[in-house]
Amino acid sequence: MRVAARLKTLSELLVDTLSSRQAADFIVKQWGRENRYAGSKDRRFLSDGLFAILRHYGSLHDRLGTDDPLLITMLAFVDVFEGDAKMTLEEVLAMADGQAHNPEALSDAQIKQLQDAAAKAPQSRAGKLNVAEWMLEELDAGLGEPVDAVLQAMGHRAPLDVRVNTLKADAEQAMAALQEQGFEVQAHGQIANALRVSLPANVTQSKAFEDGLIEVQDAGAQAVSQFAAAKPHETVLDYCAGAGGKSLAMAALMGNSGRLIVNDTDSRRMRPIEARAARAGVKMLETATPDLLDKLVGRCDLVMADVPCSGSGRWRRSPETKWRLTPDSMLALRSAQLNILKKAATYVAPGGRLVYVTCSVFAAENSKLINSFLAANPAFERHLQATDGDDIYSRFKSQGEVQLDPVRSDTDGLFCAVLRHRDTGQSAGKPT
Repeated sequence: MRVAARLKTLSELLVDTLSSRQAADFIVKQWGRENRYAGSKDRRFLSDGLFAILRHYGSLHDRLGTDDPLLITMLAFVDVFEGDAKMTLEEVLAMADGQAHNPEALSDAQIKQLQDAAAKAPQSRAGKLNVAEWMLEELDAGLGEPVDAVLQAMGHRAPLDVRVNTLKADAEQAMAALQEQGFEVQAHGQIANALRVSLPANVTQSKAFEDGLIEVQDAGAQAVSQFAAAKPHETVLDYCAGAGGKSLAMAALMGNSGRLIVNDTDSRRMRPIEARAARAGVKMLETATPDLLDKLVGRCDLVMADVPCSGSGRWRRSPETKWRLTPDSMLALRSAQLNILKKAATYVAPGGRLVYVTCSVFAAENSKLINSFLAANPAFERHLQATDGDDIYSRFKSQGEVQLDPVRSDTDGLFCAVLRHRDTGQSAGKPT
């Protein structure tokens, strides 16, 4: 593909991505399947370019004062793209000539708009941080003092982390197995048994992965599984298990001893669990049925509710989700989250723990929601633990909750709160 054709295609993919519910990488892959003439270098350029635009969309929009996809893409070529992909404004303008497969020629007003935008920085705080204006209040409340640094960090590509499966290996053994096959790997530094692998790296083709020594999982997801502190011989319910990443992490902490029941309202999400568990050597998983859930009411030592959320903590990986969010969709999510947490609470035994997890950095989905739940459910309280340390685990224990992010924990932005069911003999009731 000529560069001008790439430019036009990128602007069209941007429109498709912002108007779709599909993941951005799926949209690019689908385009590649439908346009076989595009080579691997073209597809890589389009993928990298689309993600770069999505990560900087707020800044580009702010500077241009328009959501015109072609102008936004053209400005990205000038100020966002790097290396060989970067072009001067004059070179970009020359590509819009109306020839076959090239963008249509710009009007004088559009050229002036692009020239002005290229000569200035974003004016608003939201534009500088690449978020929508309406998000700022909740982001400030959720992230606190480092909010600007966190949002700027989310403008970069996410790293690759793997979890050491302690059922089969320790960190040194897993690291050695990866290094033997040429992977560059080091300990995460803050999260136990988390390894950081240098990109590019297809670790799912490694022998360490095939043998079940490691599992691909962001260090933040590993951390919240550790905060849940599932123990051998406990009865644990992963109420929103999805593909089972946190379930497998808890199984390793339990040493394959006890009961670990996985549940999800959409059984299709759990399809990968069986194969993943077999590879990891996990033999204790049970799949929930309605009858089993009825029997578990008030009897679980630990219930984890990793609820559907905005995904704001994963904006490095899925930047398109940022621009699809609206205040109304946030309100709907919060209502669903509170309902799920209430239902999950009914399975917790007196003295047991209820773990609430999101991949979000919005206070409304995290600490504010926990406060609302506790105000309406006095049988629960934050599970506070005495500690004199200063690491991430100590901060979590002293507060009963923690907000992870790329700056303070070098992870995705996950929130985790652990609540304790007061041992009062009261039942949280049966789910409705």
